[in-house]
Amino acid sequence: MECRFKYKVPGGKLIETVVMHNGISIESVRITGDFFLYPEEKLEAIEKSLTGSRIGSTEEELCAVIAGVVSKEGIEMIGISPEAIARAIKSAVSK
Repeated sequence: MECRFKYKVPGGKLIETVVMHNGISIESVRITGDFFLYPEEKLEAIEKSLTGSRIGSTEEELCAVIAGVVSKEGIEMIGISPEAIARAIKSAVSK
């Protein structure tokens, strides 16, 4: 199943998510928007880190996964945060 969601970060940027899932877990995630992330190619690491996450995961659990990748990969986010990405993903699968 494909789920889409657009989330405008208060005082920040737009995040658009496309989440593919099988009703139990996330199969793939695509994150786009008008935010800045450095290095850009590390966005794929964030997307891949969410593969296999349970659909029932809380925003906090998704955020912990994302924050772990951001820290490990030395990613700099401008206009978004791990919390904002987690909110957009959770909102997509909750629709």
